[in-house]
Amino acid sequence: MEFNVSQIMKGNQGTVKTFELSEQLMLPTEQSLRKDPIFDSSFEIYLTGTVTMLRTDAGIWTTAPIDCETSCFCSMCLQPHIRHISFTINEEYYPLSRHLKLTEIDESQFISNENILDLLPPIREHVSLKILINPICSEDCADICVDCGLNLNQGHCASKNKIRRSMYSLTLG
Repeated sequence: MEFNVSQIMKGNQGTVKTFELSEQLMLPTEQSLRKDPIFDSSFEIYLTGTVTMLRTDAGIWTTAPIDCETSCFCSMCLQPHIRHISFTINEEYYPLSRHLKLTEIDESQFISNENILDLLPPIREHVSLKILINPICSEDCADICVDCGLNLNQGHCASKNKIRRSMYSLTLG
């Protein structure tokens, strides 16, 4: 999700450029995402929205209301399901050549020396933050059997222990 912002950077303060998003992308499978029990990083994310970039005195202010569709794992039945997420990126990006206090700025907020502004890191952050800690696929998710591990949304098991895992964990906690 890289944008060449060389024309905006050459422009005067107040220069605006708008991009329409309708993209499908795969988030990089970094070590932290591969082991994430909630976020399904093997699923492509579908993004739609508008990116507006405004030249400021220090860099480029980016505003991007984005709707996306991604996949995460249900905390009850452990099956992947589609999740619709909306968020807005409102951040300023700075050229690497500027002498700024690095302690105040996240490293993902820099524009490369080749004038490339990458929105993938903030998109990844927003998607990860918008997915609930314990997402469920539906309000009537039947969970899994604590004895045999059968997904009870797909049928019933012969287990005598019919206590749902979530109820069982509440009584132990």
